Amino acid sequence: MNGHAAASSSSQPGPVVLLVDNKVRDLKMAALIAHQLEEMGVPCRLEPLEAFRAVVGAYQPSMIIFNHLNASHLAGWSRHLADMGILVSVLPNEGFVYDDEWRPFMSGHFHSPKVDHFFCWNAQHRAALVSEGSDKTQNVHVVGVPRFDFFFKPWSNSLPPAPPRTSKKPRVLFCTNFVFARLHNNAREQEMLFGGTQQKIKGIELYPAAIGSHWSSRNKITRYLEALLDDGRFEVLLRPHPNEDRSFYERWMEKLPAERKANLVYDPVTTITSLILDCDLEISCESCTTAVESWIAKKPTIELVFDKNPLLYREAHGQLNFECDSHEKLPEMIAHHIGAPEQLEKKELRVKHLEKWCGSADGLSCHRIATIIADAVRAKQPADWSKLTAADSRRAIKLRTYQAVGQAYHYDPFLLFKHLLMKKRYAPKYKAYRKSILPRDVAAAKAELEALRTISAKS
Repeated sequence: MNGHAAASSSSQPGPVVLLVDNKVRDLKMAALIAHQLEEMGVPCRLEPLEAFRAVVGAYQPSMIIFNHLNASHLAGWSRHLADMGILVSVLPNEGFVYDDEWRPFMSGHFHSPKVDHFFCWNAQHRAALVSEGSDKTQNVHVVGVPRFDFFFKPWSNSLPPAPPRTSKKPRVLFCTNFVFARLHNNAREQEMLFGGTQQKIKGIELYPAAIGSHWSSRNKITRYLEALLDDGRFEVLLRPHPNEDRSFYERWMEKLPAERKANLVYDPVTTITSLILDCDLEISCESCTTAVESWIAKKPTIELVFDKNPLLYREAHGQLNFECDSHEKLPEMIAHHIGAPEQLEKKELRVKHLEKWCGSADGLSCHRIATIIADAVRAKQPADWSKLTAADSRRAIKLRTYQAVGQAYHYDPFLLFKHLLMKKRYAPKYKAYRKSILPRDVAAAKAELEALRTISAKS
């Protein structure tokens, strides 16, 4: 493939490709890293995670950034990329890793990926990587939590607004996270999610109890919501986790009488950062990250507790929140903490927790990452594009073709019909595509940051 081989002689490094797993959770962070790389003169492309093979032929990249390499096929692909001379990096979308049992798995203990740069949220994860035999500890970086940058200016100015308030009542952001409830009575999807990890992570074999806990807890959550709506002192903004089955809440809302709906706002799509910054108090369920984000935003928090299942509940996290285990207690708890939003009893412990687990929550995480990436790609040797194959070319053509019609690499024009006809069988693929970034999503996220730069230049 002489054309590809010739490309390797160019002195200009190829673009960085950042693979995005979930557009609701990850796109803005990825767009900010891309924005800052491009300001440093390094082009960056954002693609859905499923395009991890196709981007090689499509872009001839200098670096590919994954969210994890904890699967054998991804670890194998990382070694193939290294053989070609393409840098491989990992930027986790979940990096707290509170449990000692999880850290070896999250640090590559069961696979042998080739990683040039690993970006950790905290020193605990870095220590686990080094203990697993990393021979390039200088390339394991503690950078903080990049998506938390949007709690700080100027990046918070680029966020879309929260839904307008319907009254002058205090707004309570009610976050649910019962992501495993959808696996109830779904053995096929349970096996897909947990089957490969049961022998690798201590305690994971107890996952059926965790699924049952999420199922039963979700069934109870409407009592808490109804208690607040009936109380009438608050406006409640309901926000399901991006990976939850929204239909549960939508069916519940359809049955609500008009007088209850008057104090309810439903928003499953606006970035959670906007919603946290706008609220007067945040409610989360058993060790949810939104509580940590709310501490950064200096918002009072209440955490609902149910079974305290060991796979779902973290004592180190729970002791920093004011916990509620009864829907009857919730309205008065909210009234109290809205009246004393500093929650001074927990303040010092929260600051220490943020320092330990979030690195530096200072709005500069994406810039730190971009600087490391830019230095790495400028210093690297050219890749050997003669190793591109016909399969790489076919994947590149597919990626470009679907981009041209505004779709992601793994687009299936018949998926909606398959899902309607055989919902259970095609639910995982349908859900995976719905959370994937599309070209228009990337363009919109980049435009928001570009508009912010334009405003800053004029001011």
